[in-house]
Amino acid sequence: MATQTRPVIGINSTYYRDAHAWYKVPVNYPNAVYQAGGLPLIFPCDPDPDKLKAYIGKIDGMLFCGGDDYPPDLYGEEPHAASEFIERQRAETDVMLMRMLLEDADIPILAICAGHQLLAIASGAKLIQHIDHPEMHGHRGETTHPIDIIGGKWLKTIFNAPSIVVNSYHHQAVRRDDLPSALEISAASPDGLIEAMEYRGNRFILGVQWHPERIRDTNHKKMLFEFFINMTRERTPTA
Repeated sequence: MATQTRPVIGINSTYYRDAHAWYKVPVNYPNAVYQAGGLPLIFPCDPDPDKLKAYIGKIDGMLFCGGDDYPPDLYGEEPHAASEFIERQRAETDVMLMRMLLEDADIPILAICAGHQLLAIASGAKLIQHIDHPEMHGHRGETTHPIDIIGGKWLKTIFNAPSIVVNSYHHQAVRRDDLPSALEISAASPDGLIEAMEYRGNRFILGVQWHPERIRDTNHKKMLFEFFINMTRERTPTA
């Protein structure tokens, strides 16, 4: 790993095609990483294990972005009529990348919205494809609601509060049934949906259902992203 003051943070991209083909990332993600002290590195949306392994060798932490719905065949189910699917190339790349990081690396991971759901899928969990109260969670436009911090250690350490207010823009959620024992629920919404989960143990692996990279509460964003970057610094040699 190259020595430097800014830890290198990988960010997954999505695949988009019009007259050309593109790897795309919403600017709020790399901006949040850089503002918190990291150096963002955009990963190609390409399910090539050798290429992904080479990129993994360059990073100190990994951020997984939000996006559309992951195909339910990834967890053995038929699609819901309300689903709007992510590009297949991204789905295959993301699952491969997440599993490589979980199984063969020891770097911190922050997974946001669809990334949070990806963490569940790659770990063997399933999703609720269309939640009972989608309007509460911003299915047709971003909204806000409180969540209770109920377990784990990372959110408790970051926010030091029993509850916080988050922004919300989703219609799917991680299913509680059959949640792998390696995952611990760390926050829930008033209607019982999983809003955050962590891997048990000392490695920082945190999934959040909301969007801290664009939340209006700048202190909320600062606390979460700076904590993530500091976790990567603990394993990064300094110049």
